[in-house]
Amino acid sequence: MLPEERMRRSRSVRLHVIVALLILLVLIAVNAFTTRSNPWWLWVLMAWMPLVAGHTAWAMGLFDKTNKEP
Repeated sequence: MLPEERMRRSRSVRLHVIVALLILLVLIAVNAFTTRSNPWWLWVLMAWMPLVAGHTAWAMGLFDKTNKEP
C-alpha cells in the first residue's frame, strides 16, 4: 500500500471514530434525560464498534488481496 493511500485510510478511520464518539455522547445525554433506567445507548455502542473495527482492519490493509509491504 502506498504511503498516500495509508494516510488517506487512517484519516477516514480517525473521522469514523470521532463521529461515532460524538454521536454516542449525544445519545448518552439523550438517554440520561429520557430513560435513565434503560441504557439503550449501549446497543448502539455494541452495533457500531464492530463496524469501526472492520474499518480499522480495512485501513490496515488486512482485506487487500495483494498485501505487500515495502
